[in-house]
Amino acid sequence: MNTEGAQAVRLDFGNLPLVETAVRVSLERPVKLTYVIINRVADQLRDRFPDLQEPGALERPPGIEQPSLPLAPGQLLGAVYTGNKDGIVLTLQGQVIVARWLKQIREDAAEYPRFAVLRDAVWQAVDAFRDACGGQLSGIVVVNMSYVNFLGVGHSEPVLARYFSDLAQIKAAKDARQIHKVEVSWRESESVDLRYNLEQVTAQVGDETVEGYRITTAAGSRLAEGTEPKQALVQVHQRLQVFFRSLISDYAKEEWQLKEVTLG
Repeated sequence: MNTEGAQAVRLDFGNLPLVETAVRVSLERPVKLTYVIINRVADQLRDRFPDLQEPGALERPPGIEQPSLPLAPGQLLGAVYTGNKDGIVLTLQGQVIVARWLKQIREDAAEYPRFAVLRDAVWQAVDAFRDACGGQLSGIVVVNMSYVNFLGVGHSEPVLARYFSDLAQIKAAKDARQIHKVEVSWRESESVDLRYNLEQVTAQVGDETVEGYRITTAAGSRLAEGTEPKQALVQVHQRLQVFFRSLISDYAKEEWQLKEVTLG
C-alpha cells in the first residue's frame, strides 16, 4: 500500500452508530483443526478469552477464492473464544482468524475499544494458533478490516443525499424514491481492495422494529512476498479511516460529531 507522504489520522466520533468492527487474517494453506489444537489455543488465550464455544457460522477467508471446507471425519469447523472484558470475540477456523467487536444492547456492554486492542487480539490469536500447531503454520497472505454502522432512518428518507459525499453518490439513483442496496468494490492498487455497501434493513431492537440502513466499509491487502503482516494491517486500518471519511457527507460528520486527530 502506498502511504508515502500521507499523514496518519485518527477519526474520533462522539455519536457514530457503530455496531461491528472486525479484523481478519487469511492463511496461505488451511490447517486441519482438531480438539487438541483448539484446546491448546484455549489454554493460551484463557487469561483474556476464558470461554470456548462452537462457531455459529462459517467465516469466509478474505482473498481466498476457493477456501477448503472441513469434510474429513474428525475435522472441526472451528472455535469461538469469548468472555473478553473489551467485548472482543475471536473466531478460529482452518484458514482464517477473526477478531470481532459487536455492539451489545445492555447497560454493562463494553464500548468499542478501538483498533489497537482489536489488532493486538488478532495477533495474540495468531501466535497461539502457531504454537498449538507446533510452529507449523503457513504464512499470512491477506489482512482485512471492516466497519459496520447501523443508520436508524426510515426507508423513505434520502439517505444517499443526506449521509454520503459526492464521491459515494450514484447518478442513476439521484432521484430514487427509496434506496434498497448500493455496493461497490474495487482494487485501487496492486494489493489494496476497497468496498462499501449500503443496504436497507429492518432491525429488531428489544420489542421495537426499526427501519434503517446497514453501512459496511472494508479494506484489505494481499501481501506481497516479504511484506510484514502487522505493518500491512496498520496500513489497511489507516486507509480504511481515510476511505470512510471521504465517503460521508458534511451533514453526517456533524451529526456523528467527527473530530480528526493527526498522529505523529
